[in-house]
Amino acid sequence: MFQSFHQPSAAHNQRNATHKALSGKIALLVSAIALSSLGCTPQAPQQLAFEPNYLFAHRLTVEQDVPTDQFLSDSKDLLIDWFGTPDNPKLPPAFADSDYAELISLDTMRPAVGPAPESIEPGDHGLYRQLCTSCHGETGQGRGTVAASQNPYPRDFRKGVFKYKSALRNSKPLKSDIAHVLRHGLAGSQMPLFNKLSDKQIDALVDYVVYLSIRGEFERQLLAMGTADLDPEESFNSDPTKRERIYDVSYRGSTVEAQAEAFKDQTSTAEDLLTEIVDKWIEAEDEVEEVEAPEDVPVPGLTPEADIDADALSASIAKGRELFVGSVAACSKCHGDSGKGDGKQLPDYDEWTKDWTVQINVKPDDMNAILPFLARGGMKPQPILPRNLVEGNFRGGRDPIAVYRRILYGIAGGPMPAAALASKPGEPGLTTDDIWHLVNFVTSLKTTPPASSEPATAEPSTKEPSTKEPAASVTIR
Repeated sequence: MFQSFHQPSAAHNQRNATHKALSGKIALLVSAIALSSLGCTPQAPQQLAFEPNYLFAHRLTVEQDVPTDQFLSDSKDLLIDWFGTPDNPKLPPAFADSDYAELISLDTMRPAVGPAPESIEPGDHGLYRQLCTSCHGETGQGRGTVAASQNPYPRDFRKGVFKYKSALRNSKPLKSDIAHVLRHGLAGSQMPLFNKLSDKQIDALVDYVVYLSIRGEFERQLLAMGTADLDPEESFNSDPTKRERIYDVSYRGSTVEAQAEAFKDQTSTAEDLLTEIVDKWIEAEDEVEEVEAPEDVPVPGLTPEADIDADALSASIAKGRELFVGSVAACSKCHGDSGKGDGKQLPDYDEWTKDWTVQINVKPDDMNAILPFLARGGMKPQPILPRNLVEGNFRGGRDPIAVYRRILYGIAGGPMPAAALASKPGEPGLTTDDIWHLVNFVTSLKTTPPASSEPATAEPSTKEPSTKEPAASVTIR
């Protein structure tokens, strides 16, 4: 039998509400008295700090058998002085240079900085933490709360390597390349498209991603320089001329000549490292090669539709298939003869994983060997899967020029190599027309993909994203 209950009266409800309110006030009062009796006062929320790159530091320790604790501490001090914090970013003194000032601006990135807004809609602050950190992490280390569930993992900006860009393989991307990824997403991945953001919001995120990448790569270079050039045993030598430090904050502002001179040398060395990194971003514009439509190969999406000869296009696709499975282009080794990503090539890893595994003779599948790296921020190694071209999800874009560049340059950070071009006509290797034949072939393979394979439109939320809602986060792969 079901037990029946009478409806409580209005008076009863009023008494109950009053009792709850009084109980809440008493609880607050008791808490305040307890804190007071312990000599405690409520503390303001602690500001978010950038996480040091413990992973790369441990890689250097293993590779060179050099302790890196002091180098990590010095780098942290310098990074705070020059780059600030996530809530209050700075730009180093070198950015007073006019060329550098045009690369990133504190005013431009302002909407991306700071705590996420309480509103569900993106606003004028906190965009990066609202939209990006659950995948890319607050430091841009690619280890957000949902990162471990993704394949490939979200981009770690600190290495300074970006896959999809207009410039050469080893170049930095253009800011417009990063903006394109934000606006269009990456098909077949967890990276959504942010087509509802304003140009101002997109520009803010782009500048902040560049800021995080420069800061992170600078930290890596500082640590690498320290382990290669400095003696940790001389970190606290009482003689300033013999003390070997990346950045001795105790010497900052010193009126002691030897200390002031040592500090000047440290900052000068650091500025040289930083300038080398930033110059690569500035030079990216000069490393974009214009791609012209071929004269003798029809290319849908590039050649005017009225000028495309069906027989010539069919012949080009057939030639592309021949090259695809042949020994020169050798695409089928990874992508398979049918382009379904089922080639016979042995599993391979991206450069972010290789950085702390195979490059220092650590096997990615040796759990005992990689465990110390995982404890310091490494992600469990997972092989890179060759693209299933039949699905038609080209993360760098399906337009023919984008596909041409991926074949010509390869994809930075991944196993996809650059094309083996012939040095001159008649020599072994591919010609530019061959690459256009390959473009026509691989773009002809597309079947109708499931609706979910296209980039999702991001729906920002102030709630912590769960692993079931990865599309609420920005992921640049």
